[in-house]
Amino acid sequence: MLTPHRTPPHPAPWAPAALRLPRRALDALLQQALARQQQPERTALLAHAPLVLQHEADRAASPNLVALAGPLSTQPLRALPPIRAGGLAPVARHGLLLVAMPPPGLALPQGDAGWEAWLCATAPGFRLAPAALDPPVLVLWLRRDGQGALMYRHGVQPPAGPAGTSAPRWVPVPLLQLPGGSMAQVVFAPLPAQGTAGLRPQPLPSPAEVPEDFLSPSSRFSVQASAFGTGELRHLQQRRIVLVGAGRVGSVLAHGLVRLGVQHLAVVEPDVVEPHNLDGDMPALCEGQPKLQALQRFVRGLVRPGAVLEGLSWPVSHPAAGALVAQADMVLVCVDNDAARLWANAWALAHNRCLLAVATSVREQGAELDLRLLPAGTGCLACTGGYAQAGQLLQQLAHQGPVATPADFRQQRRGSLRSWSALAAHMSQRLLEQHLLRQGGGALFRQMSETPQGGLQVRDWRPEDGSRLSACPFCHHLQGAGQAAVTPHRLRALTTGWLASLAADGRAVA
Repeated sequence: MLTPHRTPPHPAPWAPAALRLPRRALDALLQQALARQQQPERTALLAHAPLVLQHEADRAASPNLVALAGPLSTQPLRALPPIRAGGLAPVARHGLLLVAMPPPGLALPQGDAGWEAWLCATAPGFRLAPAALDPPVLVLWLRRDGQGALMYRHGVQPPAGPAGTSAPRWVPVPLLQLPGGSMAQVVFAPLPAQGTAGLRPQPLPSPAEVPEDFLSPSSRFSVQASAFGTGELRHLQQRRIVLVGAGRVGSVLAHGLVRLGVQHLAVVEPDVVEPHNLDGDMPALCEGQPKLQALQRFVRGLVRPGAVLEGLSWPVSHPAAGALVAQADMVLVCVDNDAARLWANAWALAHNRCLLAVATSVREQGAELDLRLLPAGTGCLACTGGYAQAGQLLQQLAHQGPVATPADFRQQRRGSLRSWSALAAHMSQRLLEQHLLRQGGGALFRQMSETPQGGLQVRDWRPEDGSRLSACPFCHHLQGAGQAAVTPHRLRALTTGWLASLAADGRAVA
């Protein structure tokens, strides 16, 4: 994990405290830039993206202004198309992100005037891209030698300058968040000797920095620390995870994460326990109780001291669920209702967060499961496998509140196997562990099924086609669009357009 070596200085109150940019998108962009020749005497403008600014509560519960980057474009800078879905009004894009790579040796611009001159020379059409007359601009300035800067230019009506003028103001943004493999974040710290800014990452904690209980043979985490490494285990435990669904798969997964020692786990589950739910990890004699309450009772004695097990008894469509996702590192989805999966997918896209969706089924030929790991910027459930109940999505989206459970579960599924549900949960946790400890890594669609002879067949598919993302209405309209972009009306419009595109391509809708 790349983390600040110290608490980064907070910028001006009108500037964002961090930029959240999917690591996968930035890595692909830099690989393209380094592979091609550049003119040594000028700065190369690598890409641009729409920018959304929104207030979020950070981990110290203080509100911060965070910048969310939309899809990166390497096309010539021009007017960015508004986010539209059918006849909907566009979502407000507050500003513009520019990613630039100067030639080696070029000094960092100095002061407001220097940055303004650089902007006008490098991207003279920046005012034409967003809708605002004088938009805020965020510049990620990266040099091949590792030097760089993250600078924010205030947009309309900036604060008065030293002489009482309203000239554009430029301030450094201290933190770059790169959701993806290893959940990297980089602090931009000044380097006085060069007069530039540098990337000052800190590696994983050394064993000496890890609390003593990790190293003691009597520690409950000693076996896991020996398997992962003490620093790696600490990294896993510090992740903030949102789990959508606490049923037969989700409850087992929550149980495993608590045993792993995850410090902050938020569970979104509005339903109550029914008799057939007891094949999950639920205590006895809890029928009719909220699943959240039953789950908390089951794992209460296992929660690590100081850890937070938070519950939200509202549906995932509630804005409070979106606020939880905004603060999370990973979103895990373990529900059998496609509308709930679509909502979780939309929140993850809008906040540039990673998603791991789990689905199981039991058929005549045997049990099946699919796992879809989607790091930020690598796609969504619609363009990576689709939805099993696509034909019912609009009807499900029209329903407000929790989905009513039929009196007979057979109206929804053939049946369920605890052995298979537990296997799906544990395989999901292992995939989560691998993802959080791995540098980079793209989307993964894993399908596992039983053969008629009783064997297991595992198929892994890594969707890497960039055109898939640009053609997906959910990715195109929601990635980095922020909390306000996710509304029932917009999701229904996007779903209608997506279903129409499936029909136009001749693909069947279940």
